[in-house]
Amino acid sequence: MHDLIVTGGTIVDGTGKPTFTGDVAVTNGRISGVGKDLGATRHTIKADGLLVTPGWVDVHTHYDGQAVWDPMLAPSLWHGVTTVVMGNCGVGFAPVHPNRREYLITMMESVEDIPRQSLSAGINWQWETFPEYLDALASIPRTLDVGTQVPHAPLRLYVMGERGASNEIATPEDIERMAAITRAAIEAGALGFSTSRTMVHATPEGIPIPGTFAAEDELVGIARGIAQAGRGLMEVVTDAVLGQNVDREFAWMQRAAATGCPITFLLAQANPLPQVWRDLLQRCEASTRAGQRIIPQVFARPVSILFSFQGEHPFQYMPSYAPLKDLPHAEKMQALRNPDVRRRLLQEEDPTTAGISLLYKQASTWQMTFPMGQPLNYFPDPQHNVATIAARRGCTPKEAVYDLLLENDGRAFLMYTIAGYAEASREPLYEMLTHPMTVMGGSDSGAHMRFICDGSAQTFMLTNWVRDCAREDRYHLPIEFVVKKQSQDTARLFGMYDRGTLEPGMKADLNLIDLNALGIETPTMINDLPAGMPRLMQKAQGYVATVVSGEVIQENGTATDARPGKVVRGTERPLL
Repeated sequence: MHDLIVTGGTIVDGTGKPTFTGDVAVTNGRISGVGKDLGATRHTIKADGLLVTPGWVDVHTHYDGQAVWDPMLAPSLWHGVTTVVMGNCGVGFAPVHPNRREYLITMMESVEDIPRQSLSAGINWQWETFPEYLDALASIPRTLDVGTQVPHAPLRLYVMGERGASNEIATPEDIERMAAITRAAIEAGALGFSTSRTMVHATPEGIPIPGTFAAEDELVGIARGIAQAGRGLMEVVTDAVLGQNVDREFAWMQRAAATGCPITFLLAQANPLPQVWRDLLQRCEASTRAGQRIIPQVFARPVSILFSFQGEHPFQYMPSYAPLKDLPHAEKMQALRNPDVRRRLLQEEDPTTAGISLLYKQASTWQMTFPMGQPLNYFPDPQHNVATIAARRGCTPKEAVYDLLLENDGRAFLMYTIAGYAEASREPLYEMLTHPMTVMGGSDSGAHMRFICDGSAQTFMLTNWVRDCAREDRYHLPIEFVVKKQSQDTARLFGMYDRGTLEPGMKADLNLIDLNALGIETPTMINDLPAGMPRLMQKAQGYVATVVSGEVIQENGTATDARPGKVVRGTERPLL
């Protein structure tokens, strides 16, 4: 007697094999049969006309704080994700000495744009060590499964104190201790270790976060500790993708991988040097052939900062905007349509000199910024950028931006493509996505809450690359390929061999999807974070049901009361 049978669906099982029509049976949270005539069941879900897929495994999120206070983990919940991996980019909240908690909060806000007010109000700090952090996460009822990594910045701070914060060179004793703590964390269930090597990730004072300049011996020493644990990997964010220190960065990654610890890093097409990604991909191929496994994580669509009067925009720091900032939306729009207010805001200069404000002062920004339109268009016509629109209208880009943002009652979005669209072509993304070595990553769910909204990446793969590209189109991706790319492949990268496919014995994480109805909604600003802070939320249509461990957690965009989610604790190392 099965607990559940999903009947009559088009099964895309995550292995890459062709789709077929059949049933999926579930017993005790596991898949107990796939095919037809599977026997008796206590409950049936009819899936005629629907896709039945594994749940998505999203390996690049930043729910490190949100996972403590939020059992739902939206937006991932709304996009078919059933397992998330956090602790990326070298930032997180464990291990931590009590007197360093505020430092980690400030660093997370600066690097990942998560409001410190929410982090301070929402995190209860029931831990110091990393195993204690895992136990605290495990004590919270939740919808999705969560796995996490040991972040370099808190680890360095924990071991080295102020020397670590100042990016001083680690001593052999420091390295030995960091390696031992990492190994113990992985043995307790961490899925890996992460580090940041980019100058973009800095404290509010502009100081690169701890670990940015770590010497090769430090990184290789930690990698050796991971290898000794017998499982886990090292995740890296590096400025090599911007063409900086490419030889140096790849050399240490090769040496670290030679210890037996796999390396994964974010790979994207950078605007200034749009061909660097090809060189890095070729280096990964050569390293893997030599037995040093280095795996790129790639993106589903251009990485974009969203400008909107609901969130971040070029006028937010102008003196005349200050009295409008906290007005209800309707009153704010009424004021912004006032010709006198418009004239003052267009005449004023942004007094700030850091952060996102720097973008607005660069002419090149407007050549890479596009109206998103309705429906949302993530691959816009290159001739429809803001600079071109302004020239056509005979106005400045600043004037064009103001008027474009007022459209749709002030809920319109402009999209500044910071990576992945340097040549205004899908080709680089297509080549990266279809490369056999790459894994889907980079959704950044849980981070950049006011101006990046890429937690819908998995849904976008199904709509834009599968359904909306005709089969004869060069850029069409087969459904079997896409499902495998964001379920089995991502799960296996992080050593999760109990999920990601619809096969007997696997964890019963499933999606029932109406592909024809599948769609990504326009982002909207909501104030549901602790301390009433805002974030952009983007939901989806067409997920008829999402199932975790055999329990339905959402139906047609409405969450259920089920809380089957667990903390994923690594049990095997990734395949070499």
